[in-house]
Amino acid sequence: MKKTKLKMRGTSETSVLKEQIQKLLRQIVIARDGGCFLRHYENEITPQYRNCGPVKKNGEIVLQAEHLNSRANANSFSDSRLVVCCCQRHHIYYKPQYSAEYNRFARDFIGKERAKLWDRVAQDHRPYKVDLKLAKIALEQELQKLSPPNPTCRK
Repeated sequence: MKKTKLKMRGTSETSVLKEQIQKLLRQIVIARDGGCFLRHYENEITPQYRNCGPVKKNGEIVLQAEHLNSRANANSFSDSRLVVCCCQRHHIYYKPQYSAEYNRFARDFIGKERAKLWDRVAQDHRPYKVDLKLAKIALEQELQKLSPPNPTCRK
C-alpha cells in the first residue's frame, strides 16, 4: 500500500483567504506592537520566560500574531484589536503554562476598551458568517495606514 503525505494546508478559496488574513494580522501586530508585547513585563514575568525567542540566524526573534480569542471564534477571527504580537516562545510555551499571568499582562497591554471587547466576544457563542474577502480588504487598508510610505516608490 502506497502512503501519501497529508496536505498541510487547504487549497480551497476559504483556506487561502484565511491564510492571507493571518499573514496580514501578523504584519499589522508587528507594526503596531513593535515586537513581543511581553517585553514590557520583563521584570514581572515568570523568571524562566523573561527572554523572548527563538532567535533566527539573522538575529531576529520569531514573532507571531496571537489571537486573544480562539481563531475558531468567527466574530473575532480577523479583528486586529483582539490580536497581539507575541514571540514564539511566549506564545507556544509561556501562555499555556501561565495563562492567568499571561492574560493579566495581555489585558494591561491592550487597555480597558479592547479588554471589554475581548470579554464581550468571549461570551458571545452565536455563529457568525464572515465575509473573508471583505475582512482581507479591511486588514490591507489597516496595514497600509500603519506602514510608512515607501520613499523610493513614485506614482
